[in-house]
Amino acid sequence: MSEAESEFADISLPGPGRTARHAGRVIALAVRTAPGLMALIAALSLFAALAPAAIAWLGKLVIDTVLAAIESGAAADRNAAIFYVVAEAGLVASLLAVRRLTTFYKRALHARLGHAVNRLIFAKSLRLDLQTLEEASVQQQILLARQHAAARPYGLVIRIIEFAQFAVTLISLAALLATFSPLAVLLIVLGGLPLFLNELGFSGAMFRLYTGRTPEVRQRNYLEGLMISDAAAPERIHAGADPAIEARYEGLFSRIHDEDRRRHHRHAWLGVALIAVSSAVFIAGKVWIVLVTLAGAITLGAMTMYIAALKQGQNAVTSLLASLNGGYEDLLYVSNLYALLEIGEGRARGTAREGPVPGDGYRLEGVGFRYDGGNRPALKDITLHIPEGHRLGIAGANGSGKSTLVKLLTGLYLPSEGRITLDGLDLADWAPEALFERTAVLFQPYQRYRLTAGENIAMGRGLRVTDRRALLDAAELGLARSVLDDLPEGLDTRLSRQFLDGRELSGGQWQRLALSRAMLRTDAKTLILDEPTSALDPAGEAEFIETAAKSDRTVILISHRLANLKGSDTILVLDKGRIAEQGTHETLMARGGMYRDMFEKQAGFYERAKAGAG
Repeated sequence: MSEAESEFADISLPGPGRTARHAGRVIALAVRTAPGLMALIAALSLFAALAPAAIAWLGKLVIDTVLAAIESGAAADRNAAIFYVVAEAGLVASLLAVRRLTTFYKRALHARLGHAVNRLIFAKSLRLDLQTLEEASVQQQILLARQHAAARPYGLVIRIIEFAQFAVTLISLAALLATFSPLAVLLIVLGGLPLFLNELGFSGAMFRLYTGRTPEVRQRNYLEGLMISDAAAPERIHAGADPAIEARYEGLFSRIHDEDRRRHHRHAWLGVALIAVSSAVFIAGKVWIVLVTLAGAITLGAMTMYIAALKQGQNAVTSLLASLNGGYEDLLYVSNLYALLEIGEGRARGTAREGPVPGDGYRLEGVGFRYDGGNRPALKDITLHIPEGHRLGIAGANGSGKSTLVKLLTGLYLPSEGRITLDGLDLADWAPEALFERTAVLFQPYQRYRLTAGENIAMGRGLRVTDRRALLDAAELGLARSVLDDLPEGLDTRLSRQFLDGRELSGGQWQRLALSRAMLRTDAKTLILDEPTSALDPAGEAEFIETAAKSDRTVILISHRLANLKGSDTILVLDKGRIAEQGTHETLMARGGMYRDMFEKQAGFYERAKAGAG
C-alpha cells in the first residue's frame, strides 16, 4: 500500500443500500427536471439497444440470399437479397441518426440536470444557519458536492440508461449466439469481466484520494486567487511575494497530481494487459465458429452473424460493465451531494414576531459561546441588560469577543450556554426574519458586492428596495452621497474592475456604502455598528458619530477608537471573552482600570501626533 493509500484508508465508501437509494434519488431528480428529455433518450436508447442484433440477423440473410441467388439465378432470390441489403442499410443509417440525436438530447439533459443539482446545493447552503455554515467540515462538504455537481449526477443517469441499453443489446445478441452454443454466451461474459474488476477497484481508490485531498485543493484554489486577484495584487507585488506563492502553488500541484499520475499509469498498463486477454478470448471464439463452418455445420451467412454477434456481444459486455463501473464511481461522488443535503440545518427556531414585554430590550443571562474546534470560549458568563433606546459602547482587544457578541444579538448565532431574551422572549423562540428586521447592522468585515452602487445599498434589505429616493436617503445617512455623486452613473454604476464599465472604490468609500446599507433599515429598532469608522477620514468619522448619537434607536457601537464611545450610556469592556469592566465613560475613567489605561494611551498617541504635525 502506498503512502497516499494508507493516508486515506479511513475514508469509508457508501454501502450498497445507500448507493442504491442515491441512484434512485438521482433518477427521480432527472425525471422531475426534464421528463420529456428522459423519455426521449430512453426511447432512442431502446432502439439503439435492439438494432445490433437486428443488423447481425439481416447481415446473415443478405449473405444467405446472395449465395442462393447466385446458385439459383432466380428473380425471387435476387429480389430477396436486394430487399435485405436495403433493409440492413436503412437500419444502419437509422442507428447512426439515432446516436446523433441521442448525443444532442444528452447534452441538453446535462445542462438541465447540472442546473438542478446546483440549485439543490445553493438552496441547502441558504437554509443553513450561520453557525453551521461556518463549520470547516460543512465548508468541505459543500466543496466536495460542488466539485462534481454537474458531471456526476448526469453521468450516473446516463450510465443507468446505457446499462439498460447494453443489457437489452446483450440479451438480444445472446439469444442469437445461444442458437449456436450456450458456451458462446459464456465466452462474451468472461471476455469483459477482468477489465471490469480492475476498473471497480480503481474507482474506489481514486474516490478516497480525491476526497482526502480536498483541503489541499482548497488551498491550491486560494493560491490561484492570490496570483490573479486585483485586491491581493498591491501587497503581493510590493512584498515581492510572487516567487514564494508560485513555489507553494507548484508544491501543492506536485503533491496533489503526482500520486494521481502514478495511479493512472499503473491502471493504464494493467488495462492494456486485460484488453489483450479479452481479445484472446474473442479470437478463440471466432476460430471456433470458423471451424464449425468449415465442417459444414452452419452456413456462411450464419457464420458471419455469429462472429458479428460474438464481437458485438463482447463489446456489449465490456460497455455494460464499464457503465456499471462508471455508475459506481459516479455514485461515490454523488454520495457527497447527498451527504451535504442530509446535514442538519442548525438549531430549531421559533415563529414569534414580538415578545411579551415590549420595550424591555435585550437581556443576556450567563451567556457563553464556543466556536467549533475553539481552544477557549469566545464569550463566557456575559450578563447584561440593554433596554430599548439605550446606547451601548463595546471596547476590547482583537479576539475579545466583540464581533461574536454582535452575531449573538442579531440572532445569527445562538448561545452555547445561558440565554438571550428580546422583549422578554428567548431569541431561540423568535422567527429569524423577525429578529433580523429588528436590527440594522454594519458587520466587520463588510462586503464589497460586485454589483451596482444602488444594489450595494439595496442589499441592506435583501435587494427588495428599488425606490431610488429611499436608496439616496440611506446614502445620505451613511455619508455616501458624495461617493454616488462622483460615480459616472450614480446609483447605476457597476462597482468592480472585473467589468469593462466598472469602477473601483477606496476603502473609505466602500465603508460608506456599507453604512448606507445599515441606514436603509429605517424601521429597525436597534442599530449595531461594528467598527463603523475604521476606514473613514477624521471628518467623516466625526460626522457619522454625531449622526449616530442623535438616533432615538438602541445603538450598539463597537470601536477601537475609545473617544467614539464617550457618549454611550454604558461602555462594556471585554477581555478574552469576559466582561472586564462596564459603566459610563466617567465612572470607568475614575475607576482607573483597563478602560482608562487604553483611553489614556490612545489620547497620548493622538496628542503626540498632533504635536508632531504642528
